[in-house]
Amino acid sequence: MFSPNSFSECLQEWEVIEKDYQQVQETHRLYKQKLEEVTKLQDSCTTAISRQRKKLKELAVSLKQCKTNQQTQDLSAEEMSAIKDMQDSIKERPDIFFDMEAFLPKKNGFDILLTVLCILVTL
Repeated sequence: MFSPNSFSECLQEWEVIEKDYQQVQETHRLYKQKLEEVTKLQDSCTTAISRQRKKLKELAVSLKQCKTNQQTQDLSAEEMSAIKDMQDSIKERPDIFFDMEAFLPKKNGFDILLTVLCILVTL
């Protein structure tokens, strides 16, 4: 460990510390910028997943009505097959969304509560 003894050594050490400090500030600025970008992406992802869930739910109802109504007689075998394929895909999406959401922050604060409880238990 360097321990400056003279004023010139102290001044040199100060200049090194100042350079490091400038680098720390720049790194922190960049960190905050990236964190803001990630937060926006997380919010965008969360919103898109919610929108997809809603639209898929509405589409599932429409497809069910389409299939069960008298319109079935008017549908070709290809159209019936397409309806079945869509319904199968709609059934798979909740699991995919669940996997996606596992990488997104939870909005309900449960994680924070759990962390606070763990800290309290350790005290």
